[in-house]
Amino acid sequence: MKENKTILPTSVLVSLFKDSLVLPENKINPAIIEEQIASLAADQEAFVKKNKAKTPAVEATNTTEAIIVEEELNLTMPLKHLGDHSKKIVVIVNDPASVYLNEPDFILLTSILNACRLTIADIALVNLGNQKASLHQILNNLPSKLVIAFEVDSKALKIKLPTNLYKLTPLGESNLLFSKSLSSMQGSDSSAKQEKAKLWTVLKQIFQL
Repeated sequence: MKENKTILPTSVLVSLFKDSLVLPENKINPAIIEEQIASLAADQEAFVKKNKAKTPAVEATNTTEAIIVEEELNLTMPLKHLGDHSKKIVVIVNDPASVYLNEPDFILLTSILNACRLTIADIALVNLGNQKASLHQILNNLPSKLVIAFEVDSKALKIKLPTNLYKLTPLGESNLLFSKSLSSMQGSDSSAKQEKAKLWTVLKQIFQL
């Protein structure tokens, strides 16, 4: 008699945990990066104008009620992301001052993706700096094989899992990878090189490079 096995979707498994580089010298196409940066800059300009023009329509009489209403609205709002998610990879960052990501970190992320034979189109870049979303919500909107979180811990993702840096954590049909921030990998000092090397080591294993 065959034993029936039930495989739960990744988003369901996440909900069970809810609430309780030294890079190779790959060739990078400057035109593609410039085009992506230009698009990023246009989005950033629109973001700044929108925030300057924004004024509260009604002042909340109760702080707790206002927070509850805001959380409910965020759960029902569509998830903003950059990229086509064609390879089922999500990259999560926390940059409150940007629509998606500041330019220096975006350039570094692009080079990291290029070293992994990927482009921005292959991923979905999600910025939790200007939108609230749990890992459960992210995977419901963007079912993924791999989630890379830069300077975003388990608490921010609303899951009860340890935040183990540079160690792949299986999660149903997906895998979760926590990393230090992209900004910590900027520059040529020894600390930045060490962080890039740690990230690159695990990425080589994941993408079999």
